[in-house]
Amino acid sequence: MKRYRVTVDGRIYDVEIDDPDARPVTARLSGFAFSVDVEPARPDEPEPAEEAPTPGPAPAAPIDPLATSGDAPAVDGPKAMTAPIPGVVASVSVKSGQKVGRGDELVTLEAMKMMNVIRSPWDGTVANVHVSEGSRVVQGEPLVTFVPT
Repeated sequence: MKRYRVTVDGRIYDVEIDDPDARPVTARLSGFAFSVDVEPARPDEPEPAEEAPTPGPAPAAPIDPLATSGDAPAVDGPKAMTAPIPGVVASVSVKSGQKVGRGDELVTLEAMKMMNVIRSPWDGTVANVHVSEGSRVVQGEPLVTFVPT
């Protein structure tokens, strides 16, 4: 897994990429998994016309996923943390009613003999734990619902 810091429309995000050679690529942002299609730029294809030229993005550098400058997106109400990959729940580190901080371990998934720790992107309170140790999950399945503070 590689970690990058990217800037989109002036906002900084910390992104984790599981396998950059996989298609589609699985990218994690603030604890949520996204499937991303990545294609190399084609030199024969013209760039879209712009009114004023803008410099290209700086190369992404490995980062600490819990760095304080890359805040998680704003949230309102209960939020479900979902499985970023299919696997087996190796451990559940929280219970309903428990307070958690940003970066606290919620669930560990075993996938392809690797342990993947799912961490909280926000401070909050666990509202519901949807899985138990030994249960199988598919990508996108809710693991934990909590209310961010």
